[in-house]
Amino acid sequence: MGEEFVTELEEMIHQRRKTTSPLYQTILAGKATERLLQTFVVQRWPIKSWWTRNLTGVASRVDDIAIRRSLIENAYEEETGGLSNSKRHVETFEDFGRSVGVDPATLPDVPLFPETKALIEHNKNACCNSNVHFTEGVASVLLLMEGQPPITNESGKSMMAVMRDAYGIPEWGYEFFKHHASSDSDHEAVSDLEEEHTEPLREMLARYCDTPELRSRAKESLATAIELRHTHFDAILREAYDPSEPVFRYSG
Repeated sequence: MGEEFVTELEEMIHQRRKTTSPLYQTILAGKATERLLQTFVVQRWPIKSWWTRNLTGVASRVDDIAIRRSLIENAYEEETGGLSNSKRHVETFEDFGRSVGVDPATLPDVPLFPETKALIEHNKNACCNSNVHFTEGVASVLLLMEGQPPITNESGKSMMAVMRDAYGIPEWGYEFFKHHASSDSDHEAVSDLEEEHTEPLREMLARYCDTPELRSRAKESLATAIELRHTHFDAILREAYDPSEPVFRYSG
């Protein structure tokens, strides 16, 4: 029953994966403007900056030491890049922002769309509220983020490849996507690193989401998160994309 439930959650994620969003379709098609990519960075950054706090919010409530260690190792890698010999992952996203004209120093103070705020608050509540069972956070935040299928364009090229080839962004600017969106369409997971991080999440849901009530709440939380996430994506596209503006091309 546990494995079947996890499969059901993963099917929900697959049905409304990132590449079903017009925002990602526009970016992956090589049609993004400078303003769209800048807004993408500004509105996605606070969600990414909360990621390790969401991870540790769940980890602090898991009894199994092996699973807890895996979540802590995930957080350690995100905060330091120490396991992959890279930078802190949020810093690599900031480097991407710099490559499209966003000053990282401005990111903490930029006004957020209501849709962005709503998604952040959902994630914080699901992962860090001790009155909410931690499996809700595992299903609707951790699995949703780590368990995405490859983010690819119609030609099967990854987000990383599109940033490099379509927009001409140098390696220092697309390093974030090496870890989070580097798989082409012939892979099952969004990246090798995120596939590694997904397995403990599946185990947690199969083991701890073990009553009809918990499964119902986890599924409902995931459905809410998916809807909030796509509303957030739609807001970025709506507020920042004008196809009459020139397509972005890195010029240094």
